[in-house]
Amino acid sequence: MATRIASTDLTWLLMDRPNNLMHVNALVGFDTLPDFDTLGDTIMNRMVSKYRVLSQIPVRRDSDWWWEDDHDFALDRHVRRVVLEDGSEESIRAHVSSQFSVPFDRTHPLWEMQLLSGPPDQGSDGFLLTRVHHGIGDGIRLVQMLVGTCDPAEDDSAAAVRRVGRNAERENQHPLERAVRVVEQSVTGAVDYAQNATGALFGAGRELITTTNPLGLVDQVTAGVDVVRSPVRLLDAITSVGSLDNQLSNSWRELGRMLLSDGSEAGAWSGRPGVEKSVAWIERFPMDGLRDAARAFGGTLNDVLLGAVSLALTDYLAEHGVKDVTDVSWLMPVSLRPIDSSLPPELGNHFVVVLLSLPLALHDHRALITEVHSRTTRLKNSAQPSVAFGFQQVIAEAPEAVARCLTDFFSGKTIGQLSNVPGPRGGLTFAGAPVRSILGWVPTSGDQPIGICLFSYNGTVNIGVAADARMIPDPLRVAHLVESHLRGLTESARP
Repeated sequence: MATRIASTDLTWLLMDRPNNLMHVNALVGFDTLPDFDTLGDTIMNRMVSKYRVLSQIPVRRDSDWWWEDDHDFALDRHVRRVVLEDGSEESIRAHVSSQFSVPFDRTHPLWEMQLLSGPPDQGSDGFLLTRVHHGIGDGIRLVQMLVGTCDPAEDDSAAAVRRVGRNAERENQHPLERAVRVVEQSVTGAVDYAQNATGALFGAGRELITTTNPLGLVDQVTAGVDVVRSPVRLLDAITSVGSLDNQLSNSWRELGRMLLSDGSEAGAWSGRPGVEKSVAWIERFPMDGLRDAARAFGGTLNDVLLGAVSLALTDYLAEHGVKDVTDVSWLMPVSLRPIDSSLPPELGNHFVVVLLSLPLALHDHRALITEVHSRTTRLKNSAQPSVAFGFQQVIAEAPEAVARCLTDFFSGKTIGQLSNVPGPRGGLTFAGAPVRSILGWVPTSGDQPIGICLFSYNGTVNIGVAADARMIPDPLRVAHLVESHLRGLTESARP
């Protein structure tokens, strides 16, 4: 049975480039590998039989694209056992890195799984590498599919991959519903902004009148000139007097960033990415101390994780002679639909990508978490997701050449893809084998050189970095820096 490919899926299906393939990659770690035959049966019964698109191929008929059954489908073409000569971490990383740039054979379904390990005499641990084309589904849905194939470990009741927290109901709204709320609250936001702006104006006047340091005044003037020269900084300065939940000023702020940013900070890595990729990861950093740090610094767990990425990039750039970058922008995927236990059989893409500006060069932990919290809160309380959703719809319906130009326009403002995935809270088994860790990477687009994934699972955080092998040849260094700063944030929060 053939089904028409949705425009939102077709966008990603046709967006492949040799240097940035539209593949969602995941890595599941095991201390003891599952039996290969049992693994194959589990994948066939719980994935392929349930989600028909996994046994279909994209076919073009005139100007339309369709999913059609692969009448030559064979599971062993998609599920493989790979035994490496050397089972060391370096060898497994090298193999996984090599697979990030391997395109799919489009005469067969666009996915595969590889059970990876060294020779049997070198131990029984290893990984399951999963590669699925973005045209089949978005990262969150594919992770949910993968987790849904697993069972809870022993009596552990594993939580579904979903949003939690006080704002979950509002965050699960469709972006267009949130846009309506922005309009409804615009009057209240305008009043709030006017009151704060008036107070800020009088406060600034008193500061100038009472200042006795002419050099300090010169510094303020110099800073003011720098702000005026940068449209984004000027917009930040104008909107910063609004409260964190003021949707009116936040919307102007975030939309301005999305449209006016010139992406100059992305120049820290100049050039175009090549075909070769380099991947690294660190497993199972304990989360307990991170939650304590979030409480101590007045932020959220997400703020602490992003703060560690900020500190890591600050150090990494400094090590490579770049010390004048104070902000970097990322694209972050946000699901459009509530994430629950059910998935549509066609999977598909139901997400929007938003732009998040991350501060750099803030070494004081409290000041950093406060700034990250401010930025993420303003982003959540803005119309940027709604507008980004609209742009994605335009890209989905546009001719391929126009879609590529629009994709380059937005991806060129950012250095890469940053995802923070709240995975299962309890332990899982896959085909009878306990799962040690889970990681996943969404593809980079345009000329973005790096993707970072923070995946929470069973009381731990797993850190994954995928990068262009020439522009960022040492992703393991980036991962180690993130781990180091997670530990530093944990320790500094202790009384």
